Amino acid sequence: MDDTAITGFIETQAGLLHDFMSSPPAKDMLRLALKDIDPESGRRLVRTLMTTDPEVPLAVAGSLPRAANLIIKALLELATLVRRSYPAPLLTGFVGSLLEEVDRKDLALLRSEIAFFVREIGPVVKAWLESLDTLSGDDPAEGSEKGGRP
Repeated sequence: MDDTAITGFIETQAGLLHDFMSSPPAKDMLRLALKDIDPESGRRLVRTLMTTDPEVPLAVAGSLPRAANLIIKALLELATLVRRSYPAPLLTGFVGSLLEEVDRKDLALLRSEIAFFVREIGPVVKAWLESLDTLSGDDPAEGSEKGGRP
């Protein structure tokens, strides 16, 4: 599938999603569905993907940069809209209550697993991250927040 087809698909879905999410029943269904997310299903999904035919995990891995770029752009837009729409005191309380629900034990284990990868592939990632500083106009030594979206 070419880039145009994927972009068109996502744009079409976004338009449909906007119309759908404007309805009260859809909002109720979304609240119920998100409330019932089973965190353990993430582990099962990864095990299923990694233990099937070797082509499957390789295909998934090959799509990760594009998926990461889509998620990055979506989160950037979300962060910008949230920052512009909600006062900091409201966000502080809301985020604090959300963080209370995060599984800290699994997060600590994840940090440990990521540390392994950082040690192994750290030099490549460090160089890549440093290249981001020149793109954003930020100087990590100064901790400035130049660049980025308004």
